Amino acid sequence: MKTTRRIPAIILAVLLLCSFVSGLSSCAEKPGGDQTVTTVDPGVASAGDTGNVTEETAPDYDPKIDPEDWEGNDFTILYNGNDIEPNMDFVASEINGSILNDAVYNRNLKIQDKHKLVIKPVFMKDSDIQKNVAASVKSGDVLAHLVEANQTYSMTMSINGELHELSALSKIDLSKPYWNNSFLSGSSIHGKNYFAYSDANVHAFGATPCTLFNKTVHKDFKLDNIYKIVEDGGWTFAVMSEMVKIVTGDLDGDQVITKDDRLGMIANTFCIDCFISGSGFQMVSKDEEDLPVLNIINENFYSVLEGIKSLCAEENGMFLVDRISTTTEAREYWTAQALTDDRALFLIGNFKDVEKMRSTDTDFGVVPIPKYNSDQQDYMIHMQANIGAAMSVPVSTFETNSVSAILEDIAYESYLTVMPSYMEVVIQGQSIRDVESLKCIQMIRNSYYSDMGFMLGSYGINILDTCRKIICDNTDIVSTLTSANRQFKVNLKKLSDSIK
Repeated sequence: MKTTRRIPAIILAVLLLCSFVSGLSSCAEKPGGDQTVTTVDPGVASAGDTGNVTEETAPDYDPKIDPEDWEGNDFTILYNGNDIEPNMDFVASEINGSILNDAVYNRNLKIQDKHKLVIKPVFMKDSDIQKNVAASVKSGDVLAHLVEANQTYSMTMSINGELHELSALSKIDLSKPYWNNSFLSGSSIHGKNYFAYSDANVHAFGATPCTLFNKTVHKDFKLDNIYKIVEDGGWTFAVMSEMVKIVTGDLDGDQVITKDDRLGMIANTFCIDCFISGSGFQMVSKDEEDLPVLNIINENFYSVLEGIKSLCAEENGMFLVDRISTTTEAREYWTAQALTDDRALFLIGNFKDVEKMRSTDTDFGVVPIPKYNSDQQDYMIHMQANIGAAMSVPVSTFETNSVSAILEDIAYESYLTVMPSYMEVVIQGQSIRDVESLKCIQMIRNSYYSDMGFMLGSYGINILDTCRKIICDNTDIVSTLTSANRQFKVNLKKLSDSIK
């Protein structure tokens, strides 16, 4: 049995409340009405001295939504998900002792009692959600009051005119901290937003990319303190690559690095998306009309891809499982096995991978996806475009004033209980082993941005597929992008004309 160093749950719980409630920056900003917080003047206090005590009032984020009487009718929610990464944002049929399940159940119950309705989650695949929403818009039938689909399909429904503009929903206030407004500028169309993330969207938050590292391997090779590197802003492709090279080794002596050898880094092709977003580069920017503009024929983007290509090169120690197998077993389980066997230093995954680690004794840490280089100012990241779920309202839903009030209430109540409970799952499940990882998760949470380049695949603008081909097949960056960009421009012209 391995020995792991763990922070007592009560200490982590305090850190949780201070750091994670909807991304607030200090413990003074707590939800649930104006609260008096006592602080000490640091310029006066000394050892054994309380100093000058002042009182501060925390903001009150309560939207004060009045009850809506739905007379016991269904409030229907279409939601996505899959067996590997299920969507539990609204699915909780009973109290079962699970922290997150019970928080969702109690939130649902509070909303139901207040507004005299029945929350009815209905599962569909993302593609089926889009098809059914389109059909309901055409027929005028009310299919659902809330839709949870991934970014790609949410963008498709937005462009097709199948979703309400959020600013037209009278009770929704996207400036409140229980809505994640860092995505809005990148996903807007003509200055309008049609989908957004709130603290109810734990499925999307769980899909946030991150770097997991094995502390045993890290210690065995006497590598530099990764947390300190991150804190100092020096966590880059180059620094990660050097560590990967040092660790990678042929354990069985067959002169070939396989999944069973010692691996500096293991991942599936999802890591390529992560490294692109970690660079902060905007593959699709906007023009003066807030319409999408291709930005991939760009020297900076060439350099970013060159850095990723080097980082993911087999000769530099990266084991990209898709080069061997694209089966679910390979993509989802080879990666985790290498980390839990203490054979891999780095695993590129997401917060759901962190959750899964709670059943293991592996001593591991969590840090951001590295920066492209030291000139990059901030750590950056997206939520996965093809996993997770954003909130939207189909235009076939007519009770917009009432529906928007209920959505705002759901977001606020989730801010109070559901999102903190999600983080508590990580703590009580013993997934997170140290305070430094908690700080890094908060850092990641504050680094979101949105790039439409991740969302336009259904319109024949498959930028990520092209980038994955460049990295996996080792094709020339400039010629491959130039060739693909010709058709992308044609497809984007059609798309922009249809938007106008």
